[in-house]
Amino acid sequence: MQRLCMITTVILLSTIGVISLAEDADTDAVHAATFDDDGHLNRPANIDEWVFLGSSLGMGYSQENFDPDSPGMFQIVRMEPQAYSAFRKTGRFVEGTMFSLHFFGSQNEVSINRAGFVMGNLHFMEIHYKDSERFPNGFNFYTFDNDQNAAEAMPQPNECVTCHTKDGAYDGVFVQFYPTIHEHLPADVLARLSELGVTGEH
Repeated sequence: MQRLCMITTVILLSTIGVISLAEDADTDAVHAATFDDDGHLNRPANIDEWVFLGSSLGMGYSQENFDPDSPGMFQIVRMEPQAYSAFRKTGRFVEGTMFSLHFFGSQNEVSINRAGFVMGNLHFMEIHYKDSERFPNGFNFYTFDNDQNAAEAMPQPNECVTCHTKDGAYDGVFVQFYPTIHEHLPADVLARLSELGVTGEH
């Protein structure tokens, strides 16, 4: 009986160890991205289930380009669910992380709306993909038209990677614009956001 208990304990501990290793692996990398035979990133089938991070309307980097009567496009940012789960556990964007950026038109005086702007049709989508083996900067972008099932990576160097590397507040990501995840960021990143003046109401 004692020998049976010892064997059961060993099996149980081994099982716990396997589960623990699997959980650790989940926080090191995710493998949600798939590629076709030409190495193009496949359009994720479950992208409507990704986690909402933030939105903007007419966001740009020059005040001269903004017209309040025609503010430009809505930009909606989401994060792949497995990567989001790993981020919540670790405070890091692990290898294989993907973000989506959808560009929707803006329109007013639609249906019962008489003030402000609502989203129009989708124009196109980008995927921000982290992969340090594929890309010298650690990440790159893929642009999908609405009818595209796969897209090739932008040639590097490119303006998107340069901008994100320079101005992304954390690991090439514009976390300064995603208040829904600020509570999961490392303390030093939060301190930087405070210095940038983006954590409070204006």
